[in-house]
Amino acid sequence: MADKKFYGAAQELRTKLTDSINAGKPPLKIILELARAVGELSGEESYYETTRDQVLSIYGLAFKDEFILNDEIAEVRARLEKICAAYENPDFTEEEHIRIGYALEKHKAEIERLEGLRDL
Repeated sequence: MADKKFYGAAQELRTKLTDSINAGKPPLKIILELARAVGELSGEESYYETTRDQVLSIYGLAFKDEFILNDEIAEVRARLEKICAAYENPDFTEEEHIRIGYALEKHKAEIERLEGLRDL
């Protein structure tokens, strides 16, 4: 007899896949959602990040898929917001502010680079 836990997880994945297709979600978004679910089910949380990095490398950077590039830009912007908040924090030393400022500039440059790829 099939393991009931596995059956429940498999049923949940089938439902997610069907719902995503019926909702007209972009195929790459569906892949990433399934990768997240598989990672959670298998206890391998890094599976999503690894899959996401691979999808970004091929579809985002090589094929310039807008969904993937927009997702990556959003992630870099979210990190930039946190870095900006840290830069404004007076509790950091001058040396720490210099390092944070360097991270700020690198994140801004990365956003420009990714936006440039999207526009090609």
